Amino acid sequence: MISRFFLLSLPLLLSAQEQAPPEVDQELRARVEAFYQNFVETSFSPRKAEPFVAEDTKDYFYNAQKETYISFRLGTIAYSDNFTKAIVVVIGKQERHMAAQSMITEFPQETRWKIENGKWYWYYHLEDHCLTPMCGKTPPPATVEERAAVVKPKDTSPAAVRAAGVTVLQQQPMGVDKPTVTLTADQPGSAQVVFTNGADGEIAIGVDGPAVRGLKRSLDRTTIPGHGKAVLTLEFDPSDKSGPRDAWDPKGSIPLRFVADPFNRIFPVTLQFVDSK
Repeated sequence: MISRFFLLSLPLLLSAQEQAPPEVDQELRARVEAFYQNFVETSFSPRKAEPFVAEDTKDYFYNAQKETYISFRLGTIAYSDNFTKAIVVVIGKQERHMAAQSMITEFPQETRWKIENGKWYWYYHLEDHCLTPMCGKTPPPATVEERAAVVKPKDTSPAAVRAAGVTVLQQQPMGVDKPTVTLTADQPGSAQVVFTNGADGEIAIGVDGPAVRGLKRSLDRTTIPGHGKAVLTLEFDPSDKSGPRDAWDPKGSIPLRFVADPFNRIFPVTLQFVDSK
């Protein structure tokens, strides 16, 4: 719904053995789906979504940029506070543009929900807009010497703060294990690309790129814990002629990219199709 998908930085507060009561889980899922249905392109109506927004978040909701989705689905749900709060990952399908081509891709978004007056409501949290993978962690108090050495930035505008945050994030070691993968255009084959998150905190990732006839791609996870990995698997079958009307032919160089949140950091990967010899 909001123009960015959020940094997944909070640990799960409940163990896998602690399941929410079925009626609580069903009610939450129903409310989340009803809320996001108002942002599907064919039924776009933010006003109809207002009854699902917590009272302390309405001002933010009114002013936030809204996005539309082709469709959406629910991912993981992490409950807390005796099942009165929850973090729900919503995976939205959207049309994006890259290399002068239109493509359909899915991206995860962390959303927060809480119970008020017996109902689940979407709400905004300050940590949803943290600037670094370390957000949510309280740093140790500074010493007198450290406080004296701090130089306050001259520009504290949102753009400058965001740029500073991007600089910090770019110093975090993360990326793909190879910039190029190769498949044979007239033979079945597969390849994998491993993305490593070298930061301490969790990040959200997605993969986009044009649809290619005969090619299936799958990402084994859309959130990567600190110092964890995710694997993109590419499977190609030249006999499979299905796909959307604007699918690319399996030839030459195909641009793919990992998109890591926060701040949509881009990690390009080239899929190269070659002829058999």
